[in-house]
Amino acid sequence: MKKKKEFSKVLLIQESILIWISTIAVLILSYICILNDYSSNIPWLVTLITAIWGAYGVSAGFYYNKAKKENI
Repeated sequence: MKKKKEFSKVLLIQESILIWISTIAVLILSYICILNDYSSNIPWLVTLITAIWGAYGVSAGFYYNKAKKENI
């Protein structure tokens, strides 16, 4: 019988996928902006990436804290 994954683990995996898609999309958009000599948009894109990865760090920290408490 196949064991069902916990919701928190599925959520963390989905969030990881979404973060990588967002990161790649912003990198491509930044590249297009640089090619078109529209560099005034770059600080906003860098801030977006920082915010995305910061939020991921917080949620991953809570997930690992929860896992640590469950496995003691």
